[in-house]
Amino acid sequence: MNLTQRTRDVLTVAALYVVVVVALRFSGSGMGWLMALVMGLVVMPLALWMTWLRRHFTQRAREFGRRHGSAAWPEDRQRRG
Repeated sequence: MNLTQRTRDVLTVAALYVVVVVALRFSGSGMGWLMALVMGLVVMPLALWMTWLRRHFTQRAREFGRRHGSAAWPEDRQRRG
């Protein structure tokens, strides 16, 4: 099965939504299906944004490390030079 990246992303988000809704429904809080579906719509964008933010910060940290090497901080540069 040869899926595009966009299709895989959509399927991943849909599967994650189903897992979140089922977890909310059966979490023991007495939440009904309708409330679990609505809460899933609130939780999903937050979870996706936090995942994107983590990847973004990790990528920026890697780029910073490549650019500045082992003397990344000004204090380290003063000690070496």
